[in-house]
Amino acid sequence: MLDHEKSSDLLDSTMDVLNADPATSTPQSGTGVINSWLEELRKADNAADITNSLEQVKTQLESGEISAGELSDLFTTLATQTVEFSTRLGSEGDIAYRLEGLASALRSLAGQLGNQ
Repeated sequence: MLDHEKSSDLLDSTMDVLNADPATSTPQSGTGVINSWLEELRKADNAADITNSLEQVKTQLESGEISAGELSDLFTTLATQTVEFSTRLGSEGDIAYRLEGLASALRSLAGQLGNQ
């Protein structure tokens, strides 16, 4: 199970990255927070799918040639997996609700990338 305080901090960091000004951020800006999520999610029993998708996003971001279409698809998949993961967490605190907000932000980003 994920640590509530660590998850809250990671959610805050993730939303900061997703809401950053595109003019001042780079695709690689998110790899640090992805690494932190991967570290936490590897401790969870039910996070293999979401961990795999995050690994693919990280690989895409670190590559020299980012495919907006592929990254859009990955963000859409990750959004769906995030919602599914949030339903498995139960009603502990506000994490499930915040994960749904994260999924919405991921879908929005996927839509922006898909329109490029």
